[in-house]
Amino acid sequence: MSLRSSLSLPPVLHLSSRRSLRRFFSTSPPPPKTSASDPRFRLQRLNERLPAFLRRYTTPLLRAPVTHITSFLILHEITAVVPLFGLVAAFHYGGWMPDLTGDERGPLDEGLNRFGRWLRKKGWVEERDADIVAASCSSVDANVGRIPTDANAAGAMENKGTRLILEFATAYAITKALLPIRIIASAWATPWFARVAVGPLGRGIGATLRRAKRQ
Repeated sequence: MSLRSSLSLPPVLHLSSRRSLRRFFSTSPPPPKTSASDPRFRLQRLNERLPAFLRRYTTPLLRAPVTHITSFLILHEITAVVPLFGLVAAFHYGGWMPDLTGDERGPLDEGLNRFGRWLRKKGWVEERDADIVAASCSSVDANVGRIPTDANAAGAMENKGTRLILEFATAYAITKALLPIRIIASAWATPWFARVAVGPLGRGIGATLRRAKRQ
């Protein structure tokens, strides 16, 4: 028996070794981890919070270029900020707000808590203003959105601070109710916005940084 034949592996071992080598070289590397500042990570977080019927508009964007993802996230923020402050201005200068009392008051209560804290932090309202709004809206006879007929409650709602909190909370509830329209509109406008705004801006910033490095 020759040395070569004596050192040769059995056919079964040959086959298993080939399969293991094939698996080793064909296994794809794990996907890179994304950070909280990565647009794809932010889109994934948003996508997980959306209802199932809206995910069909956002899930395809997870495989889109970064410019498209960034465009969608910017448009999503614009469609939240513009209606919010637009409605606040309309309520503030128009002297009227819709009545949002009813069984579904979750977004309104969330807006009262969120903007009560935010407006106090900005120094635009006092702490007692938020307490007055919370007490008035939690009472059974409170009529959110209109000046109550009760003398004490009416005086509270005529206060600029309490009125401002209610205006922001009502605008927030309406903006949140418009989420399906905002998602669809943002997804529809994403390719156009990436082409005319985000893409040229990114290329301009990149060219500026390259010129700065050369200098």
